[in-house]
Amino acid sequence: MYRRALLLAITLTVPQQVFAAKSPLTAGVYVGNPSSGLTAKYRQDAQFSLGLDTFSVTADALWNVADLSSGALYSPFHLITGVQWVDDEQYQLGVRAGLGMEIPFDSFDIYAEGVMAQYFHEETDSQFEGAIGIRFPL
Repeated sequence: MYRRALLLAITLTVPQQVFAAKSPLTAGVYVGNPSSGLTAKYRQDAQFSLGLDTFSVTADALWNVADLSSGALYSPFHLITGVQWVDDEQYQLGVRAGLGMEIPFDSFDIYAEGVMAQYFHEETDSQFEGAIGIRFPL
């Protein structure tokens, strides 16, 4: 039984590792504030999140710090700007801006981000929000 499980695990992971370098899309899970849920990232350009505990939808544009500064070949840091909709009685629609960090490994990436969100509902309010998560190549 253990040999079959090991063979199945190897069979499922080998194609993923072969195509991981070519795949522009990664997906995974995150925990954070105001919500925790599912996340997806397209190349180094955009990320999307779907919060499940407090329902929310987020779309962000990303700019790698190495692309903005001269001389750096690789930087784990990126700037974030985007919008977020939260299904909450206190907050609903907001704009976000902040800083994120991503550390790539062989078959997954770990990331963390901190953003300031400006919400517009009955009153405007600013919130500091953060998330940490893991993404796998698809």
